[in-house]
Amino acid sequence: MRISFYTAARSQEGDGGIYGFDSDSKRIYFEPLKGVTYLAYSPDRAILYAVFREGTCNQVIAYHRAKDGSLSPVNRAETHGGSSCHITTDPAGQFLYCANYLTGDFNEFRLENGVFGKQQRLISYPGVPGPNRSRQEHAHAHCTVFTPDGKFLCVVDLGLDEVLLYPFTPGAGIAAEPSFRYRSANPGAGPRHILFSPDGRNAWLANEVDNTVSILRCTPGRLEHLFTLSTLPEDFTGSNTVAAIRLSPNGKHLCVSNRGHNSFACYAVSPDGLLKLHSIVPVNGAGPRDINFLPGGKALASCNEGTNNVTFFRYNPETGAFTLLPQVEPMPDPLCVI
Repeated sequence: MRISFYTAARSQEGDGGIYGFDSDSKRIYFEPLKGVTYLAYSPDRAILYAVFREGTCNQVIAYHRAKDGSLSPVNRAETHGGSSCHITTDPAGQFLYCANYLTGDFNEFRLENGVFGKQQRLISYPGVPGPNRSRQEHAHAHCTVFTPDGKFLCVVDLGLDEVLLYPFTPGAGIAAEPSFRYRSANPGAGPRHILFSPDGRNAWLANEVDNTVSILRCTPGRLEHLFTLSTLPEDFTGSNTVAAIRLSPNGKHLCVSNRGHNSFACYAVSPDGLLKLHSIVPVNGAGPRDINFLPGGKALASCNEGTNNVTFFRYNPETGAFTLLPQVEPMPDPLCVI
C-alpha cells in the first residue's frame, strides 16, 4: 500500500525515526533515524529530507522515495549548528536551507540531482536581541521559508524578534546579507514560523512567545504589519507557547497550534488574506508541536509531543468544523507531520 504521509519521532531510542501512514491514517512503514526533528520534500516530492541529531552532531539526510513511498538513504551532511530544527528547498530544488535554533545561524547546501553536493555555507548574522531576555538572549533561527515568487529566502529568528529577507538567485543561492529585516510590531513576540498566502500578497507569522499570529502585507522584498490576533481564549491564564502554523489546502482556514492550552486556533481566511477567529479546538493530547492537513484536504493530524501520540480530526473544508476521530497513534516524541 502506498504511503500517504510521514511523521517524525525524535526519540533517541530504537523507535525514533520516520513513520509512514497510508491514506486511512494507518501506520504501515518505519525508517529508523534517531533524533529526527523536521521533514521536507523536494519540489517534485521524489526525495524526502530530514534533519536529525546523532549524538551531539546535527545533520541533514536525503532519502529517495520509491513509488510506494518507502525510503532509501542517499547521503547526509553535517550542519555544524546547534539544535537544527527546520529545513526547506528553493522552488527549483537546487539548494536546501536549514535553521539552527541554538546557535542562531543557518545553512545553505547545494543539491546535485536532489542530494547534497560539496558546496555548503554556514551563515551567521548580527542583530539586536528582543526584549524578552529569558527567550531572546541572542539569535535563535527557527525556520527558513521562500517567498512564493522564489526571489527571497525568509529566515525567521525568535531571538532577534525579526524576519530577515535574503535575495535569492537561481543557480547561485542567496546574497551574503539580508536586504530587508522585519522587526516584530509587538516587541518580544518571538516569531517562530512564517507562512505565505498562495498569491503572495500576505503572510501569516506565528509568534511563539506572546501566543499570537500576525497578518503581514507583502510587497516585493518587504513585509508590513497589518494586525495581530491572539491564539488563546480570553479567559486562559496558564502558560503556553505557539508552535505550528498551517493553511488548509483550499485556502479557507488557517490553523495555529498551542502548547499549554493544548489546542489549535482555527481562523477563517478572507479573500484579502485577513483572519477572523473561527474556533479553538482541543487536540486530545499535550504539546502539539506540529499540526498539518493530510492529503485529500479532509483531515488533520496533531503531533502531541507531551503525550507521545498523534491524534486525528475530520475537517469540513466548507464550514471549517473539526471532528475528533477515535484513532490515537502512540509515537515517541512526535515533532513533525507532512
